Amino acid sequence: MKDVVFVTGHKNPDSDSICSAIAYADFLFRSGRYNAVPIRLGEVSKETEYILNRFHVETPVLLTTVKQTVEDLEYDKVTVFSKELTLKTAWALMKQQNLKSAPVSDDHNQLLGLLSTSNIIEGYMDDWDSKILKDANTPVENVIDTLEASILYLDKNLKTIKGEVHIAAMTDGEAMKRIHAGDVVIVGGDREEAVRHMIKGQVSLIILTGSLTVDKELLQQCIDNHVSVISTTYNTFMASQQIIQSIPVEYVMQKGGLVTFTDDDTVDYVKEVMTETRFRSYPVTDFMGRVVGSISRFQVLNGMKKKVIQVDHNERAQSIDGIEEAEILEIIDHHRVADIQTIGPVMFRAEPVGCTATIVTKCYKEAGIDIPHDIAGLMLGAIISDTLLFKSPTCTPTDTKIAKELAQIAGVDIVEFGMEMFRAGTSLVGKTVEEIFNQDYKKFSFDDIRIGVAQVNTMDIEGFAPYKQEMLDYMESVAKKNKMEFAMLLLTDVINATSEVFVAGPHPEYVAEAFKVELVEQQASLPGVISRKKQVVPVITEVLTR
Repeated sequence: MKDVVFVTGHKNPDSDSICSAIAYADFLFRSGRYNAVPIRLGEVSKETEYILNRFHVETPVLLTTVKQTVEDLEYDKVTVFSKELTLKTAWALMKQQNLKSAPVSDDHNQLLGLLSTSNIIEGYMDDWDSKILKDANTPVENVIDTLEASILYLDKNLKTIKGEVHIAAMTDGEAMKRIHAGDVVIVGGDREEAVRHMIKGQVSLIILTGSLTVDKELLQQCIDNHVSVISTTYNTFMASQQIIQSIPVEYVMQKGGLVTFTDDDTVDYVKEVMTETRFRSYPVTDFMGRVVGSISRFQVLNGMKKKVIQVDHNERAQSIDGIEEAEILEIIDHHRVADIQTIGPVMFRAEPVGCTATIVTKCYKEAGIDIPHDIAGLMLGAIISDTLLFKSPTCTPTDTKIAKELAQIAGVDIVEFGMEMFRAGTSLVGKTVEEIFNQDYKKFSFDDIRIGVAQVNTMDIEGFAPYKQEMLDYMESVAKKNKMEFAMLLLTDVINATSEVFVAGPHPEYVAEAFKVELVEQQASLPGVISRKKQVVPVITEVLTR
């Protein structure tokens, strides 16, 4: 039960879509099958909001896509190197963690560059000269740390190496011809006279090798002349090699041409970029630009797909975005079998009943799991909504029987609860035409033909008159944008079992032919038509597929 499984209804969710997702997630969790989490793909309607509030259940979290992102992958949470880190320390860390590369950040953890083993090796192969520490703006602390040196005297003004690096291996006179003020000199052996010459030459730092030191008098001369002195256990040869490793990684890292990803980039995008580049790994940043790790090709190829269970739909157009990249585990539905495709076999349970919640209730009963009071209330609300208080032709005796059982568990009167639901959900006051149309809107495809059908239950069809022209204009834009033959809206009066249909788009005649009515000003009455699934989609399908 480690992996999260998302239980989701369709886009523009109705009460069945939301309530069945919550109930089935609860069933899966109680049965121990999955760590299931209900989600929604849009805003809940007033009716659904009433049901959730009535039984004190939280609205599911909104999720807009199940496309894989970098955040879903097990990318390396690697140690991020600071720009001042020495090459010596960086190399040791990379060997210890078996890293081929590592991101380098500034003081605010913002990405500056990328350090790789090849950067370091190539750096050593370059023709570095005696000015390399100066050019790299190397902090004196780096030198002390790299040489594991003890401090005899460190001038407070010496922060970074400002001169060239020399080895005092010749006569003092010859050495002073080459050494200038501010330089760094490595002194090997008992060379007190050489130290005196260095003091006169105003060098900035003297490095004594072999753990040598100087007497108090000579050290005081160094202090008086602001010449810093340190002593390392390394011999002169080793000290001259090791001091190069004190260079900060910022000097050798790759700065330009970096390819990076954010943790919310989609895996599709990452794959596309990786096919055009050939890096071993890529830095990953968060939404604030802070470095959080790195990612490799192997981790992208082996990323786990998100797991999804669909309820109340099996059409791709109604599914969550990115469903083609997800692993669909189950489908629980009461609609026609449509065009959803899965990677492998799935548990597909579809029954000719009036509501998905009816099937979910049967799952509880078959598994011998008691239905909680609040879940029973949600599923009852879903059945009442989808069957229009048992008046819809989609309603079956099974729906009615199960609804009565759920009402007893929830402790409510079915008719009273249903009427309160419809009153809460059918008011159009304060809504925009966009909100009205999209609260229960579905797209359908028939080969290359596309249509849109919205349905709104209301107990006040006459009150829709002020919205009509604005609604038709909006529907016209929907049809045009989606290249549909038509977009239609059903205003359904549940109590009086009738609907008004409004049609926009280039071919309203399909609707007129399907229902054998005349559209007057893009509107017609459909007495007895209250079910989109059983009374609308089938007759439309027949006309469009002739």
